[in-house]
Amino acid sequence: MESLRSEAEPSSCNRCGQCMSVCPVYQTTFRETDVARGKLTLLECVEAGTMRWSGRLQEILSRCLLCGACAQVCANRVETTRIIQSGRQRFFEDEKRGESQSAALKSLREGHLTARVLMKGGALLQALACKKIPETSGLHLRFPLSFFTERNTVPPIAWTPFMDAFRPEQAVRGESPRIGFFVGCGTNYLFPHIATALVHILRHVGATLIVPEDQVCCGLPAYVSGDTKTARDLAQKNIEVFESLELDAILTVCASCGSHLMALASLFADDPSSRDAAASMARKHMDAMTFLVNHLGFEAYLKALEPAGSPKGTRPLRVAYHDPCHLRIGQGITQAPRRLLEATPGVQLVEASHPGQCCGHGGDFNLSHFSLSMKILDRRMEDFEKVKPDRIVTGCTGCLLQFAEGISRCSLAGKIEVCHPLALVEKAIAPCPIPVQGRKDLQVCQSLRTDAGQ
Repeated sequence: MESLRSEAEPSSCNRCGQCMSVCPVYQTTFRETDVARGKLTLLECVEAGTMRWSGRLQEILSRCLLCGACAQVCANRVETTRIIQSGRQRFFEDEKRGESQSAALKSLREGHLTARVLMKGGALLQALACKKIPETSGLHLRFPLSFFTERNTVPPIAWTPFMDAFRPEQAVRGESPRIGFFVGCGTNYLFPHIATALVHILRHVGATLIVPEDQVCCGLPAYVSGDTKTARDLAQKNIEVFESLELDAILTVCASCGSHLMALASLFADDPSSRDAAASMARKHMDAMTFLVNHLGFEAYLKALEPAGSPKGTRPLRVAYHDPCHLRIGQGITQAPRRLLEATPGVQLVEASHPGQCCGHGGDFNLSHFSLSMKILDRRMEDFEKVKPDRIVTGCTGCLLQFAEGISRCSLAGKIEVCHPLALVEKAIAPCPIPVQGRKDLQVCQSLRTDAGQ
């Protein structure tokens, strides 16, 4: 395995402690080993030969959400998340942790699970075990056995995944921008209505949507668990699938998928050809909400609907927006979702305190350190309870799962719901006539090509 530090890294940690002010794990435990500078110190000792790799070090490295907050505030620009991830990769390669996931499914196949777990997990457990969900899907890493035993809530598996239900329209080159859609595992199997909402919105304005059938998991669940080889293989497949389609943009509705797609080139540091192709795909990527606001002018369109969409005497829906770390930090997006919500008829955006605070999900972190994840979530739920929203709205499938659990833990089921912003937008435009086709399509197409560097 390569050194944990690269020659390209400009400087090293000087123990200033700035990361302590933003780390959601450290702010919960106040342990030095739970903050970036503590982890980097231990990894430096390993490199210097004064400390060995150990199970304790593995556990310390796993106590990180990889949210990127520490790297964002680091004055020395230390690539903290990359270094911590490199350590996880070392442990994965040494211990082949990936085999433990199939062992959990083996328990299900052999009937060793309790009735309580089976009743709670239900269709999702069955779908994982019976391979209704392909083994290449990141859901196999996101939902091991511990997920079903510890949580109050388990997401229902869609009877028909989005990819199976989607029916493409004929694309006509040149008449409208060619928009590719990277669906993602969580959206496809657990939240297909989010993908359907995007389809309806784009068709509403006459955009051509292309959903490649051969796309696979983005690879983030494998990557954060240390399985870099699988992450590279999945990335290579997706690059090949999308590269041949001559797309003007590639949209995602899940912040985690989008953030990982934007960083794909980092997986191919030793492969210039694949790195360039990954960088090209990243340049075309956009979060769907940003695309609607910045390239389709959908914000203005929604505002024009407001008189008809908000009858007199109707109380607006109070909506509190949560910034996913993979959107706020990973992609630098905070305003587009808010602008979209503020423009949506019948919606009142209310801001909770600490808008940049992590929800504590963190994919693999939620599974390995469930109790700690819940403590971080509880702190975030306190912020939302103070503003009394009707909806907690966020643009990440992991955050959606986390807040569904939070609502259950706080006994707020039936009082607060969780949804994606696009679900509210779709509902707002549903009764409206379809706009005139071709509105500035060529101009939009040109702007996308400019942004993508074509």
